[in-house]
Amino acid sequence: MRKLRDNISYIIGAVFLLFTVIDFAKLLLSVDGVDLLRYLPDILCFIGAIIFLLSNVLGIMPVIGEKKELIDGLIDYLHENDERSAEPFKVSEEIMDKLVKNKRDLEALSLLAKDIVSYCDVDVTNLTIKNQEDLVGAAGTFTISSNEINISLTNTRTENEVIAVLIHECMHYILKEKDLWLEDIRENEFLTDIACLYYGFGEYLNRGYIMVGYLKRHEIGYARRKLKREKTKD
Repeated sequence: MRKLRDNISYIIGAVFLLFTVIDFAKLLLSVDGVDLLRYLPDILCFIGAIIFLLSNVLGIMPVIGEKKELIDGLIDYLHENDERSAEPFKVSEEIMDKLVKNKRDLEALSLLAKDIVSYCDVDVTNLTIKNQEDLVGAAGTFTISSNEINISLTNTRTENEVIAVLIHECMHYILKEKDLWLEDIRENEFLTDIACLYYGFGEYLNRGYIMVGYLKRHEIGYARRKLKREKTKD
């Protein structure tokens, strides 16, 4: 049952894509050259919806251009500076059961954060986890000065999103402790997501990052495949 729930986004995405493509095709067949400009906003909306479903939900868009170069460069940066985990991380059944029942279970989130950080051989002593009601514009935050992670109560909707956000924010702490930090804020956020994949948390990002992550699902898939190929070579 849990496996079906984890894959439900793919099923929903495939159904929505089918209906969107059918409706888009009907629109294109009904539009002649004279009406093209009048229907241009509708056409652009359909194109945007299809791209979103292919990239964020189904994860099957190709990664090209600057984003590909950025992902490749960040993976190389991590390879040059630290070893990657031998096996993928797994949330314990006890913690997962608690989060399925209540994704805001602060005790479970704190235990999970400890497991995440310890898994990367970093001391978790100074890290604090909090749920925050009025966190606006972000699913989670990490405060460097206090080593405090806040998880948004309003911007995370499922246990998979909460876990993915917690992993991302914990990774900020992990990278800080490992002295792997980029000055550019945008690049550092992408580094944090790539590091989550690099250190073995890829499956949880893939489940929870449809709406809340910096990397889209197709970019996560590309990075995971690249890391898998490199691991095979090693």
